[in-house]
Amino acid sequence: MSIENVKFQMESNYVGMAFGKVAQIVKYSDFTDDGDDIYGDLVLDKQVPAGSLVIATKVTVKTGFTGDTTAVLSVDDTPDGTDWTGGGTINILAAGRNLMAETNNGLVVVDTDVCLTITGASNFTLITAGEMLVEVYYLSTNVELTDSQPTEVNLSA
Repeated sequence: MSIENVKFQMESNYVGMAFGKVAQIVKYSDFTDDGDDIYGDLVLDKQVPAGSLVIATKVTVKTGFTGDTTAVLSVDDTPDGTDWTGGGTINILAAGRNLMAETNNGLVVVDTDVCLTITGASNFTLITAGEMLVEVYYLSTNVELTDSQPTEVNLSA
């Protein structure tokens, strides 16, 4: 039985809900300086589907986002927002696994972008390295048959 079939069966049963995630491996060079000096922004390629409840964000940092004295990540449905990182940020200056945050407000009523913001101490352009896997987990109330998502295994390449 394929993962898509299991997910379909879970969403189609009497509970009508299954776990899903939006995941992407990103590098420091994927982010753009939004003009506010300390911020770099990125919108992930996939969206959280309508009818979902975002429950947590997990980050695995393979290479720390170095070059400035600090680097923290916030995740939300809008740039510079922090709802999907529990109203705060996740430190991504050094490599680390299982960096997690609960969400503050996870109700998604329309297909919604996943927006990442890295904040440096003085200027985002000072950040010269960094690679991480960002995973946003949600409960889906709609049937979705999605393609495969990246995992930590993909970081070893």
